[in-house]
Amino acid sequence: MPTIKLPEESQHSESVRKLDQMIRELSKAPAMTPSTRALGLRPGILMVNHQELAHVMATRTLKNQQKRMIALAVASSLSAPYELVAHTRALQREYGMDDGEIVELVATIAHVSSINIFEKAVLAFNDLPPMRAGDPSLPILIQVRQKLGSLPRYFLYFATDQTFAKIMLDREVATVHEGEVSRLNKELVAYATSVVNDGKLSIAYRAEALRQQGMTNEQLFEATTVISVYAKNCAFSTALQLEPMPA
Repeated sequence: MPTIKLPEESQHSESVRKLDQMIRELSKAPAMTPSTRALGLRPGILMVNHQELAHVMATRTLKNQQKRMIALAVASSLSAPYELVAHTRALQREYGMDDGEIVELVATIAHVSSINIFEKAVLAFNDLPPMRAGDPSLPILIQVRQKLGSLPRYFLYFATDQTFAKIMLDREVATVHEGEVSRLNKELVAYATSVVNDGKLSIAYRAEALRQQGMTNEQLFEATTVISVYAKNCAFSTALQLEPMPA
């Protein structure tokens, strides 16, 4: 239940209702959303929110669908149910993504989140036991280079347990390199997840992987602005405990 009393659409001023119509053109929401009902209590903030949304969601160097995928990764990483439902529905309804494709995206988010947790321990120990880099000539690390085309730094640490490193390699291939969703889009989701989770090794690796897929620095910057805006939205909806709109 929301932590504040949300005004009904009819209780808002005409200026707020006009802003809502502009917002719905972007969001495709069927009615005034709980977020707009809350922000309508402060129309100046609602106006800025609309301007921000119109700017970051406009198709410039990235497609709108890609930005929705980024938004889903942000919402998942921040455990924001209101945003999770909104972006999943948008991907299904506006872009025709089926359940299997949604599973691919979420599996990628989960995979990268797991890596981000591990690499924080790696950086904390700073190459001291028990987190010390392995020899790059280890057989498993040769396999990593062969299958991924490069050797992400965190695999040097996974290789302390070569069985675990092999599982992680197989999971990387299955979640990011294979499936119906394009590798580029899954790398975008992986990048967004790493940024939100402050996975420094992953941020660097995913950014380079995106460049290898043809993405420019301009596109990476644009993706980062989308991450920033949707992180703010997640903080807002979660703090107010906004409930997802009915299907």
